[in-house]
Amino acid sequence: MADALPEYIGHFRVVGLLGKGAMGEVYEGFDEQLNRRVALKILGRKHQESSEFKTRFLREGRALAAMNHRNIVQVYAIGQHEERPFLAMEYLDGEDVGAMIKRRGPLHPGDAAEIIRQAAVGLAEAQRAGVVHRDVKPSNLVVTRQGEVKVTDFGLAKALQEDLSITATGVFVGTPDYLAPEQAMGEEVDARADVYALGCSLFHMCAGYPPFRKGGADDHYTAVVRRHLKAERPQLKYEIEAFDEELSDLCRRMMSRRPDVRPTFDELVDLLGPIVRRLDGRVPPRHVDVRRLTPVPPALRTTRSDGPVDAGVDDDDGIEFRRNRPLVIASVVLGVLLGVGATVAVMMTMR
Repeated sequence: MADALPEYIGHFRVVGLLGKGAMGEVYEGFDEQLNRRVALKILGRKHQESSEFKTRFLREGRALAAMNHRNIVQVYAIGQHEERPFLAMEYLDGEDVGAMIKRRGPLHPGDAAEIIRQAAVGLAEAQRAGVVHRDVKPSNLVVTRQGEVKVTDFGLAKALQEDLSITATGVFVGTPDYLAPEQAMGEEVDARADVYALGCSLFHMCAGYPPFRKGGADDHYTAVVRRHLKAERPQLKYEIEAFDEELSDLCRRMMSRRPDVRPTFDELVDLLGPIVRRLDGRVPPRHVDVRRLTPVPPALRTTRSDGPVDAGVDDDDGIEFRRNRPLVIASVVLGVLLGVGATVAVMMTMR
């Protein structure tokens, strides 16, 4: 028997259930004091005794509270309901990009570039607030009806100065399709890991599949992570017919295994602006049929670390992958704190 819908969470009247996952629920709510819709994200009952889950949950609220930007979902309040923490957040009337791709296929390259540009603007603000997202991916980028891109789900965010004791040393967190190599190794990460994830997200938006998915039975988490570390990075201009070369090269640079080669957020915004204008990029995005130059995602094209690279940029030369250091792949899918579409309570518009 399903749990009865609560009448109120805090002082917010509950209107309906938006989503439910392994970690908790997201409700549509209404703030009767301020006369506005809100999204109410609450920790699941089975985790209400877990100090670790409570800490991670509340960390998202604090990370969001440190920022106030049009490209980052806003948090209005943090509270307790029946001994469970909840967040009252901005209600987003839109759709997450991951759901868009799943339902209607790849995006127009210019539109994908504009989504990434707006996300980079928001993540630059997070960096200035001392926050690394650590789980950037298409399903955590929401496009509203008004044409704004919102970065959501800061459940794995880490303050740059914080000692993140709830994550064991050497254990990485994040979603494997967009995971920076240094993050996969369990090393300390900074905003450059989010740039890498944006690059993987850009590839996914344009190609219709993540860069390191082969599409077979061996696409388990461990295999995907190892491809981030060792496989040749696929390039959009070699995957899709007549793809824009400048956007392809920028995407590849964003996915460099060397963090120092990746552009900064500010540089990314500056580089994407002219590309968006030239390709007539817009949001909400358009979907396109692409003519593929390869029949399947080329995730297993391995290359030596000292092999040739394009444009004279030896951005992967001399990297050591520490073969003797085991990858501790535990809780990889903590990338979705609640396991529901756009994890911070989005109104999914089914078209």
